[in-house]
Amino acid sequence: MSHDSEQRTASDVTVSELLKAVKGFLMDSALPALSGRDQFNARVAANVLGIIEREQQLGPELTALDAAAAQQWLPGEAEPSTAPQQLSRALAAREINTDSHFFDYLKKRQLLVAAINNPRYASRKVAEEKWRDES
Repeated sequence: MSHDSEQRTASDVTVSELLKAVKGFLMDSALPALSGRDQFNARVAANVLGIIEREQQLGPELTALDAAAAQQWLPGEAEPSTAPQQLSRALAAREINTDSHFFDYLKKRQLLVAAINNPRYASRKVAEEKWRDES
């Protein structure tokens, strides 16, 4: 999502800017002042804010990818919010031809989901490099 199209609050601050500010406070101010379970919970909260921020940035791309897959592999009109579940059911029922195009979709989807949930996960980078070389 570009900075220009990012959702703004009533005070004309972007959602991303608010998330970064709260995450920065947790990591830079609160975390060093805490210990034990409270420190752990503050770190988890900061990680959750990071996931929300990445979801804001990459979610539209993931939604568009799922919508295109649903249009290609599901009969009729698929509800965008449930396209991944519908595709999973159709795959389990062997209603989808698992050709290279479908596997390309699954790879792209997994890379986007991993980039949202944990972009520093080592296996994501390995998969990204391997799958890019296969293209």
